[in-house]
Amino acid sequence: MPRDGYDTMDPDFWVQRFFRDLSEHILQLTDVSGRPGFMDSSMRTGQLWNDEMARSLSACRVFVPLYSPRYFVSSWCGKEWAAFQRRQVHYRRHEDHGPSSAVVPVLWAPVPEHQLPDSVRSVQYVQPEIGRRYEDFGLYGLLKVSSFRRDYERAVLHIARSIVEVAENVVVERGDGSAFDTAYDAFAARPPRTRRVRISVAAGTRDGLPEGRSPDYYGPTPLDWNPFHPDSTQPVAQVAAEIVERLDYRAEVREFDDTAVADEVPEILLLDRWVLRDPEYRKRLGTFDGGQRSTAGLMVPWNEADPDSAEAGDELVARTESTLPRHVARGQQAAVSAVSGVPDERSFSAVLPRVVAHTMADHLKRVSAAPPTGKSPPRFRLLAPGPESDRPQSGAQGPEGWPR
Repeated sequence: MPRDGYDTMDPDFWVQRFFRDLSEHILQLTDVSGRPGFMDSSMRTGQLWNDEMARSLSACRVFVPLYSPRYFVSSWCGKEWAAFQRRQVHYRRHEDHGPSSAVVPVLWAPVPEHQLPDSVRSVQYVQPEIGRRYEDFGLYGLLKVSSFRRDYERAVLHIARSIVEVAENVVVERGDGSAFDTAYDAFAARPPRTRRVRISVAAGTRDGLPEGRSPDYYGPTPLDWNPFHPDSTQPVAQVAAEIVERLDYRAEVREFDDTAVADEVPEILLLDRWVLRDPEYRKRLGTFDGGQRSTAGLMVPWNEADPDSAEAGDELVARTESTLPRHVARGQQAAVSAVSGVPDERSFSAVLPRVVAHTMADHLKRVSAAPPTGKSPPRFRLLAPGPESDRPQSGAQGPEGWPR
């Protein structure tokens, strides 16, 4: 909950009571030892992230926001929400349950529907099974009215059970604490994304693989390539696009095209090393490496559990280095593992943001260093007077009367 500056009483008194009651239920419902959660009670408006807050947001398994009108006008609460949402979320098992979420909202005080930011509308927060009084008064109202005591106890127990269920079924990959310094306010009205990142996929297809390569990782197009099969159910291009979107860019996914004209969109190349066994594909990638798009970032997924990897690894590593020497060298500056072989989806999710940041920095340097387009302005030259005269000769004047 956001805090105001008044000190006549602890504004978090009732929140702390709820936190204690909720923690007690979770301890009883699980085998967790010690404090089961974290509540920041020191953050005031304008205060910087503290280390404990950053560690908790990068490691917590369930995020429990307390909805209220004040919550959604707090920029710090908006940044906290955005920081948690950047973390990769998926179900522990591969059943199709729809979009996964590790957010369990609590209705602290009723919020009119029109006051909910667009970023939270997809998260279910109304829980009819708790009871009508919870919807009408919120948890704070149930706490303050003594005759609502039983409603409060039922609500807290239900919330605790929801938290435990999410923690047992949803995996939230660990985040990077340093990312919170650049977190945006998820509740503020924001213009459409204008910054773009292109994701190009250089990969094989099920019908066009080299001899001996298993088709299990491929589909009808390069965009179907899933190097982390069977642990991942998504094509790697889709995984990359979701990560790029969480970094607040607009992702553009396409098949690798070495004939495309260089433009002003930074690019990430996802490379399937197996295509380097094809001489024609190798030639295309070599052209790409030496062309104007040589500032593209390079990511090389390489599943260590893939039974084909061990036998072909050394050969394909050598071909990668000889075909794409510029991209490999630049990629090592961003993250060595990005070009040496990303072994699994979890590592891919951790490394890609670093590659995107490094690629964007290089892209901005290249754009700022490029001369402006269009007709060049006139260039003037001032010459020192010759030894015979310290004055310009009659009629020898440049634009605006400048001496030539």
